[in-house]
Amino acid sequence: MTTSTGTSPVTELLAFCIDTPDAARLARFYADLTGGEVTGEYPEYGYASAAVLGSTLNFQTVADYSRPEWPGQEHPQQFHLDLRVSDLDAATELAVGLGASVAPVQSEDATWRVMVDPDGHPFCLCPPAE
Repeated sequence: MTTSTGTSPVTELLAFCIDTPDAARLARFYADLTGGEVTGEYPEYGYASAAVLGSTLNFQTVADYSRPEWPGQEHPQQFHLDLRVSDLDAATELAVGLGASVAPVQSEDATWRVMVDPDGHPFCLCPPAE
């Protein structure tokens, strides 16, 4: 419930959780992509986490995981991450080297690049703000 001053009892976003067929592998991908670190792997729970750019991403292993298909909506993307990069080509090369792919469909005249992580989640590499 929000008070008359506009404050809320919710005080912090702890983490963003992402479903995957392999929590530890996807945590490592995003940690390596962003220069972060894997902060926990709990195979008994099918769970892993990574410190990424001042935030926490949690990964949860899901049985019968259904890979998103971008840009189609038969298997919707569910979410995507936008990551600011200092060099779009270098970031693309790094992401591909870590197992991502450049999405086959890109927005015309876009300054960002749509990528797909190893489990099919789309994410965008966004160049420096002008």
